[in-house]
Amino acid sequence: MRPRSLIGAFLLAATFFAAAPLCAQDISTREAPPEIPFDKWIAETKHIELPWAISISSARLSILQRLVVEFRVKVPSKALYLLGPTYQLFLDVRLKPAGGAWLNTHDITGTRLHERLPKENYLEFSLQALVQPGEYTVGFILFDRISGLRSVALRKLTVRPLNSDPLPEISRDLPVVEFFQRGVDEDREALPELHSRLWIPVATRRPVHIELLVNFAPPEPGPPMPGNPARYERNLRTLHQRNVARMLGIIKVLSQMELANGSLHITAFDLHRRNVLFEQDTRGELDWPRLRTALAEINPLSIPVQALEGRKQNAAFLRELLQHRLPPPAVAPVHAGNGTNGGSDSQASAAEPLRVFLVVSSPVIFERGADLSPVLPPRDVDFRVYHLQYRVSAANLWDDLPRVLRELAPRRFELQTPDEFRRALARILADLRQF
Repeated sequence: MRPRSLIGAFLLAATFFAAAPLCAQDISTREAPPEIPFDKWIAETKHIELPWAISISSARLSILQRLVVEFRVKVPSKALYLLGPTYQLFLDVRLKPAGGAWLNTHDITGTRLHERLPKENYLEFSLQALVQPGEYTVGFILFDRISGLRSVALRKLTVRPLNSDPLPEISRDLPVVEFFQRGVDEDREALPELHSRLWIPVATRRPVHIELLVNFAPPEPGPPMPGNPARYERNLRTLHQRNVARMLGIIKVLSQMELANGSLHITAFDLHRRNVLFEQDTRGELDWPRLRTALAEINPLSIPVQALEGRKQNAAFLRELLQHRLPPPAVAPVHAGNGTNGGSDSQASAAEPLRVFLVVSSPVIFERGADLSPVLPPRDVDFRVYHLQYRVSAANLWDDLPRVLRELAPRRFELQTPDEFRRALARILADLRQF
């Protein structure tokens, strides 16, 4: 059994008619959740002492390549009046697969308030879970620890597999259900607290060394609106948070590749500030604390003067970063042709690892007048380059990175959704398994 007490639950007090929610005051509870006799109470499915409204979202694919379902419970303020001025509400949600028993994995979230809400408002509990495809019964128990009042309900949930899934086995080793806590930090979508792993085997005959290079520079928000700098700053911060979340999600997925005959090196960098933030040779779990600390250095609203003055060197920084990681030129030709990305490796030495570059970035616009000379490929060396261009915003239409990468003959994937990332990953894996 793995109950989790959510300290500081995601809980809103909002009017039924207003679009913008109002935050409730003192919505956290520090004490442990109550022991809820779930099996006993869930049998009382018509036991409703507190008015409430339940909703379950359709499953959606997240950037982590897992299906996410959200469970929401709204409690109107008129129901809270039944509890008096002080109450401690807890919501327990559990799932039961068709033909099975209630799963031990569940989540308990709670709140307490010491004042009445306006009549038009409500409290909203939100829990999210990663769920495998299948048919489920969902059990909801809402319980007030002070008054002892409770409400119990059952709902049906169908989670369908993806249509024409290019990676149908990727979730085979995952738990049936994993609840998670949605935070407010930039890494909220990467869920560093989850340690279950996707099944991404990469079996190659030839040794393979993968360089995963991820640019965390905030994407371009467009020109500021005259007379509204505050809105521009909000847009910039929002884009930055969204970009960090997407990049971390991609890192988490790609770092789970199981290379039977190879290695993986991760480099996180900031192209605007021209610095490497984080590096790690993966041998298991990512070093999330160190990565989070490194990313905290990025302030989308503040760039050092030195970085601003030298921004024409951003493209040169990228060239140097890639050139340093490319293999050196071969002493003797290993095959005919120019040896760049896409060439044959039929005569390559079996002992020489194939270098594979995964360059992940939102679109980048270099300073006017910057030297956009391309990275020059090493002579007579076989390698592969994949450019994952993730458009965090539909407004990011222009990208100068392809100009710098063009001589490496990269295979470019334009991505905006987790589905597109999944298809790109499937194609990359299919390519790698040929070596």
